[in-house]
Amino acid sequence: MALSAATSTLLASLSCSTTNGAQHTHVLIEESDALAALRKVRLLAPNGDWIAFNPDKGRGRACQMSALLATGPGHDHHRACDCVVVVNRGDRLTVLYVDLKSGNPRGYAGQFKSTRQFVRYWLGLADEFHGLQWRQVEERYVVLFGGKPAPLNKRPTVPKMGTLGPSRPDQAAKREVQDGATLYLKELLA
Repeated sequence: MALSAATSTLLASLSCSTTNGAQHTHVLIEESDALAALRKVRLLAPNGDWIAFNPDKGRGRACQMSALLATGPGHDHHRACDCVVVVNRGDRLTVLYVDLKSGNPRGYAGQFKSTRQFVRYWLGLADEFHGLQWRQVEERYVVLFGGKPAPLNKRPTVPKMGTLGPSRPDQAAKREVQDGATLYLKELLA
């Protein structure tokens, strides 16, 4: 399946895109902190009109999404979550913000808010310069936390999340997972 022209345009405007629905069937979300207990979660996704990117890597000097996301002294508000998945459903976009947290999930609202502002700016540029408009843009926020290793010789099993609808950065859906867990993207989009 090929990406739509609109999604291809969005993809071309990012330097930190990790995967897309034309070439991949999963999104690997990784935490870069070597001390984190929750280091990796995989989202299984069918081929489709979606892209994923790692805004945290986009803040670095080698692969910076924008100078607006500079880090260092005086830029404390420039924080980012671990992954953003954008699903194009014709005239509707669903933007899924995901952050991994080891142990007790806290401190994620600022990361989500900063990333949300970048995504809104990015979509505004796509509208202004490419005429890309969506009737609806739905935003969802998910914190995956925990990180205990799975028992030996067993595949991690994760309980279903239930219905997840539009949410806010400070009221994100939370789900405890084991390190290396595999989730279905459709659970987070239901």
